[in-house]
Amino acid sequence: MADGLRPAIAAPLQAAERDIGKGEYAAALKKVAQAESVPGKTGFETVTIDQVRAAVDASRKDYAAAAADYAALLATGALPPGQMRVIAEAEASSAYQAGDYATAIRTIKADLPDDPLFMPILLQSYLKVKDCGSLEDAVYALAKPDEADLRMAAYCAATAKDAAGYRKAIEDLVRDDPSPAYWTQFLGIEQADPAFSGALALDFFRLKMAAGVAATAPEYMDMTQAALQLGLTNEAAKIIAGGYASGVLGHGADADRQGRLKALVARRQVTPVAATTQDQASVFETGFNQVDGGNAAGLTLMANAIRSGALTQPGQAELELGIADDEAGQEANARVMWHAVQGGGGPAALAKLWLDLK
Repeated sequence: MADGLRPAIAAPLQAAERDIGKGEYAAALKKVAQAESVPGKTGFETVTIDQVRAAVDASRKDYAAAAADYAALLATGALPPGQMRVIAEAEASSAYQAGDYATAIRTIKADLPDDPLFMPILLQSYLKVKDCGSLEDAVYALAKPDEADLRMAAYCAATAKDAAGYRKAIEDLVRDDPSPAYWTQFLGIEQADPAFSGALALDFFRLKMAAGVAATAPEYMDMTQAALQLGLTNEAAKIIAGGYASGVLGHGADADRQGRLKALVARRQVTPVAATTQDQASVFETGFNQVDGGNAAGLTLMANAIRSGALTQPGQAELELGIADDEAGQEANARVMWHAVQGGGGPAALAKLWLDLK
């Protein structure tokens, strides 16, 4: 240390370093003050004094003081580039530990923008100051955000009541980790979309079941009835059986009603309700019911009905043919159909979700 320093400065600083080693921080700071009191200091002497003071503050875990020390050193611009980077790292770390998240953000963005080791500190700092927009921007600027980053973005968006930001984060989590837990969160958001109610409710329920998302007793009951109304007796049987197998149905105040619906499904499988017409919609549902019963020949009936051009909801039919293809083990054909769903709106949105799942 003595090189380039006058003895009046070098001696107390060397003593201060020895005090640091012994954990005697108050004594070390007194010796730094002694060195600083020497008049006519050179720029090099001033920087060296600041470095020792920073070492004392960092060692005694006074992170706010240490961050200020490192900031002062950075402001001099007098250190070599490599050393300046080390000082910037120290300032960012100290500021974060001191709870000065704004300073940590500013330092990382200015001096360490491409350092992957400091990305977690940057993201956590954005979270602490509730700057969810900047947090999301930083996460999505990464080549491949990891699960922890996306979870942080989702949490921040949820706390800020940013519905769009929350949906995007959960959707990306689903793509990276298509686990039932993330699908449950994601489809819980999607279920509120009016586009997936009414005529598409059964299709949405099919997606939930394929994703391993738990259903409620009313959902099992309603979707069993919806399948029956379409003449899909095989699917109705699968749905109600799934409700009983999961333990959701078969007990409680509605157990009798659930039992009656189960019996109705069994009777319909033995004696289906005859179709009143032979229009293409009926042909399509007949084909779907065959696939549900394990007969892949039903796929041809469904495809022919679509090709007839007589269906009033061709986009939904394409979506459902993809579902039937997938059920029959023809995954490649299913993806082709989902990519081909026409007309936009709810069917196209559901087809995209199926593609995400598969």
